Amino acid sequence: MYETLPTDIRSRHPFHMYDEIRLQPEAIARSLATVDRDGHEFAEAVRGARRVFLTGCGTSFHVALLGAYFLQAFSEGSIDARAVEAFELVGYGPPTGIGDVVIAVSHSGTSAMTIRALERASASGARTLLVTGFPDSPASRPARMVLPTGYNEERSWAHTISYTAALASLTAVANLLATERQRVDLAPVPDVVADVLGLEEVAHRMAASAVSAEPRIGISTVLAGGGPNAVTAVEGALKLLETSYVPATAFELEELLHGPLAAIGPGHAVIVIAPPGASTDRAAGLCAALLQLGVTPVVLCGEGNAEAFPDAHRLAIPDVPEVLSPIPFVVPLQLFSYFLAVGKGLNPDLIHRDDERQRSARAQYE
Repeated sequence: MYETLPTDIRSRHPFHMYDEIRLQPEAIARSLATVDRDGHEFAEAVRGARRVFLTGCGTSFHVALLGAYFLQAFSEGSIDARAVEAFELVGYGPPTGIGDVVIAVSHSGTSAMTIRALERASASGARTLLVTGFPDSPASRPARMVLPTGYNEERSWAHTISYTAALASLTAVANLLATERQRVDLAPVPDVVADVLGLEEVAHRMAASAVSAEPRIGISTVLAGGGPNAVTAVEGALKLLETSYVPATAFELEELLHGPLAAIGPGHAVIVIAPPGASTDRAAGLCAALLQLGVTPVVLCGEGNAEAFPDAHRLAIPDVPEVLSPIPFVVPLQLFSYFLAVGKGLNPDLIHRDDERQRSARAQYE
């Protein structure tokens, strides 16, 4: 079963995480094809809902956050979608009932709190749906409908490929529900992600620089993004925490400017996620402020707005509609996390589960 993975632990590069980062274009294409073939009933269940709640834990909750964004954006607000973390949905609500749809995201389908959220929603009369890599998993039992992502081979607990596969699935569902004006062509997305993988060497150099600086000033990373990429920043911080065990904090772009900036100085690495769109001007202002503080930020930008960040370290990504940008823009963050872990002599697949204290800690709440 999935929770016993990995069964074949690797001791050096390439770890499973690396292989799975590289396989993302293929997995995304498979997810898009699965929805195109089998996702129409799932989409119609969402279309008729009074309210739509998306839920999950950890990386899956980040998928839920973006899934809610996709549904709202593609439908131009006609779908009332919101994300609520699984424990919050179980313990605090809001209450669900007849006419509501609850979409749970769980790659393994074994997350206990996500299963409880589905059971609670089902008991209330809400319609329960599941997005998962394992359609026969325990979470499928309280779900009235299951949408497979098409990928059930993940070997690393860092959850890179399952994240983008699930994002692609929910993007495709939202696109089926889109207004004529908001509908987009999803076919290029796998190729864009393949292009982004070409930034591997840059991410490797960034990680090597951070590792060399750690004995002198430590490694403390701040990530910021606006709109849908506020979630990309949070997911990027989680990958750093899980795989490299370094301090990492994520902020919505504007919130970083209102207080947290006071704590930032030359000892910080700052990554700004700024594809072409509504965040460009504010991200440029943040970068100008950081330069005044002695910090040269790394900016994940598009080819079309790179000139807005002339003095930053720019990683330019092929332009896509901003609503789709969380899929390709998370990839450089995954690569940076991976090479940082490898540079520190860590196994990024295990997220510290090779440490007996960590296993004992997990046993206290699982």
